[in-house]
Amino acid sequence: MTVDVTSPTTDWTPVTYGSNNPDPSNDQQTGAGEGDIVGNASHPSVYAAFGDAGTPSLTDGSLGFRVRVGADDNPAGFKGALFVGVDANGDGALDLFIGVDNSGSSDKIGIWNPGNGANVSPSTTSIVAAPLVSYTITALNYYWTAVNTTIDPSVGTATDLNGDGKTDYFLTFSVPFADVVAQLATKGVTVNQNSTFSYVVATATQANSLNQDLNGVGKNYDGSATWSTLGIISDPMTGGGIPVPETNATFVASLIVAVAIGHGIFRQRARRS
Repeated sequence: MTVDVTSPTTDWTPVTYGSNNPDPSNDQQTGAGEGDIVGNASHPSVYAAFGDAGTPSLTDGSLGFRVRVGADDNPAGFKGALFVGVDANGDGALDLFIGVDNSGSSDKIGIWNPGNGANVSPSTTSIVAAPLVSYTITALNYYWTAVNTTIDPSVGTATDLNGDGKTDYFLTFSVPFADVVAQLATKGVTVNQNSTFSYVVATATQANSLNQDLNGVGKNYDGSATWSTLGIISDPMTGGGIPVPETNATFVASLIVAVAIGHGIFRQRARRS
């Protein structure tokens, strides 16, 4: 089984954020409507999906993303770049970028290296323009379609979230998960479909920076603030698309105490008479 890029949103998992912050409308750095990531509390801006290939292996199959943007500007078709930054080891730095680059003469889906900066905030992040791996766009790994009740049965009449008078569009794409695993392995990060990932999603005018719209924050943000401080790194989810609840420190502490008591580690001494 692979990711069906044409399947409805009901088959996909929303990518969530701890603050439940939707992306503000019309906050792209340039005027292109299709560079404006859009979403609200009822209509997610980003989804993920995983196809496990139907084998026992935990490192094959495909990983897909669906991002809602504000328009399909003339001429028809997505014409910029969109990247999903991946934090695969939970250290707050982006380890890889997965995305679509239609900004040049050759449209492609790809996996990219981050630049030599810390990659922990907008101002410390760049993208190496040449992809590590690239894929020819086909009907099996790419889908650009207007938001309607077929692709999103829950949308109703909410097809223009940013109010620009144009129908929103979904950009959907997938990559072989084995390639994600292999590229992370070169960085000393070992993952499989049960590993935990967090994502930073952005549009760009070209394939070497995140210079258009960062999902989850308005255009006037502090570029030196970390992804977490800005609230734009997603809640963790497994490669297989299962959300991972945030750990509550108080709950964990209570659980540790309860387990310790259960194992007799904490025993009240008998009071001497």
